[in-house]
Amino acid sequence: MKLKIKNLKSELFKLEKIISNQEKEIKRLCMLTESDFLTGLYNRRGFTNEAEKFLASLKKTKSQKEHRKFTINNFSIIFIDLNNLKLINDIYGHKKGDEFLKSMAEILKKTLRGIDIPARWGGDEFVVGLVNSNEKEAYKVAQKIKSQIAKIKIKHIPKKFKFSASFGVISSDSKKHKQISNLYELIEKADMTMYKAKKEKGKDFIMVFS
Repeated sequence: MKLKIKNLKSELFKLEKIISNQEKEIKRLCMLTESDFLTGLYNRRGFTNEAEKFLASLKKTKSQKEHRKFTINNFSIIFIDLNNLKLINDIYGHKKGDEFLKSMAEILKKTLRGIDIPARWGGDEFVVGLVNSNEKEAYKVAQKIKSQIAKIKIKHIPKKFKFSASFGVISSDSKKHKQISNLYELIEKADMTMYKAKKEKGKDFIMVFS
C-alpha cells in the first residue's frame, strides 16, 4: 500500500512538472506573439491587449465609483513618429536605422514607469499608454522623451545629424472633448494630432489634441 502511494506521489510530481513546463511554454509563446522582435517592446497586438485591460478598469471605476487602493481614473496616449528613419536607412544603412529604433526603445524603458505601456506600433511609429496620467502629465512625459531622443548618438552617423520625433498627445479626461474610453479612438486622434503637428509646426514638435 505504501509503495502504491509512493508511486502515485511520484507520478503526480511528474505530471505537475509537465504542466508547469507547458504553462511556461505557453507564456513564452504568448510573449513572442505580443512583442516586437527588434526592440523588445510590445507590438501592436500586445499593446492593444494590455491597454484594453486598463480601459476596461477605467469604465468600471467610472460606472461603479469604486473606492479601492488603486483605481484607474484616466488613460493617456502619446503617439510618436521618428523623423528621418528612411533617410538614415538610405544613407547609412538599415543597421543604423535599427540602432535608432533600439535607442528609442531604451529611452522609453528608462523614461516610463513600470505600469505604463510602451510599444512599437509599426515601422517608425511608437505608442505609449500612460496609466492615471492626465493631459498635462502626458505632455511632460512627451517632453522628456523628446529631449532624450535629441541626445541619441550612433557610431558613423555625424554629430550634426539631429535625431528627433513628432508627437501627438491625448488623454481620456481631456476637457477639449467628451470622455473617450475607446482605445482605437484615442490612438486615432493621437495619430491625427501628431500628423497635424508635422503639417502645421514641422518635425520635432509635440502637439496636444484639440
